[in-house]
Amino acid sequence: MKTRILILSIAVCMIITGMPLAASSVPDPQAALEAPGGSDLIGDWIKVHLKTIRNSKIPGQPFRQSSLTGIALYESIVAGDKNYRSLSGQLNDFTLSKPNVNASDVCWQASANSAFANMLSYFYPQDPSDLARFDSIKHAWNVKLANQGYSEASIKAGLDYGGTIARAVIDWCQSDHSDKINDPYDVPKGNGLWEPTPPKFAKPVQPYMGNCRTLVKGDIENTIPSPPPVFSTDPQSPFYKMVDDVYQVSLLKDANYMATGLFWDDFPDNRSLTAPGHWANILRTVMAQKNTSLMEGAMLYAGLFIATNDAAIGCFKAKYIYNQIRPVTFIQKYMNHPEWTPLIVTPSHPEYPAAHATVSMSAATILTRLMGDNISFTDNSYAYLGYKPHEFRNFKEAGKEAGMSRFYGGIHYKPSIEAGAMQGEKVATNVANSLKFKN
Repeated sequence: MKTRILILSIAVCMIITGMPLAASSVPDPQAALEAPGGSDLIGDWIKVHLKTIRNSKIPGQPFRQSSLTGIALYESIVAGDKNYRSLSGQLNDFTLSKPNVNASDVCWQASANSAFANMLSYFYPQDPSDLARFDSIKHAWNVKLANQGYSEASIKAGLDYGGTIARAVIDWCQSDHSDKINDPYDVPKGNGLWEPTPPKFAKPVQPYMGNCRTLVKGDIENTIPSPPPVFSTDPQSPFYKMVDDVYQVSLLKDANYMATGLFWDDFPDNRSLTAPGHWANILRTVMAQKNTSLMEGAMLYAGLFIATNDAAIGCFKAKYIYNQIRPVTFIQKYMNHPEWTPLIVTPSHPEYPAAHATVSMSAATILTRLMGDNISFTDNSYAYLGYKPHEFRNFKEAGKEAGMSRFYGGIHYKPSIEAGAMQGEKVATNVANSLKFKN
């Protein structure tokens, strides 16, 4: 009884003097950045973004959108963690003013929340339901943070800071030439050159993407693959045999090959997650599995999409240098199989190098550099389509399978896949060697 009276007396005294009842009742904003499980906020926003990608009626540039969102996310919280450093001055033409904030006064989770909301609202302004979804998750996280003990002032400071960072990133991206990627383009004519492919015979997409400013200066230099095999219709030639490999595999109707081709299809058809969405979901899975902190999760998200964005730029630069013919065109036109179609739809751009192999090996390489080569995981990205999950021992294994899926799908030759994988690995290595995330 005496003990209870003593405790009550101390509590009353603390209230009268204005002292906090317990230090733990007021969260430490800086410590929260490296607390296990903090990346749940990122995971929630990834899920919202994936739903938006699937529902979007207007073709976007999801690698660019994800990379810029990742940079805004990272920069919105890095000032609160002395163990990490800003990407300002490290990225191509990207500079930020020194933050004018007291790190202990800011709810950094609110800043990350605001950065996501502002970036996705900028990229997807057309559909009111998307904007309502962004507002909803933003509000839900603000309520959660308030319930954790953050003051209204600290949450507002975070929201303001994250919004400021997002606007700075948006201003920076205006000069990256992404608005020119689909300018009028005269398709070169000649034997062995790319032609529009069935079923829609659409014009080539993103012919000038290779001119976009890379996020890391110089990271695609010296990564353009050597020229592809020389075109030939001679059945004894290496080129003809290369195409015949695609045709012969398609005749096998192998269940595992077909399942792999479909699992990594990722065609931007308002049904799939797209390639960047697929890798974002892999990252979400791994972060949840590892109980990753918010700070580390932001580093992984930014690193993943900086590397894959620039790998995509390098890949498309090479595609429109070589303008190589696609398998479906050669098989129908020169192998006398006009009825033949690939398992999955051939994208409307030239063959060499394979884009999925390029970006997937880039993703696998940067995640390996940031997390290690022994991260096993289950990829269940397409459970909603009824596809079985795929088990991987590491990121590189997933990257290789993603590349080979295009051969099984009938849309790429093996040399294109090999060249893409090499290019993607080189670009990601250049990114990893150039950027310093940690002090």
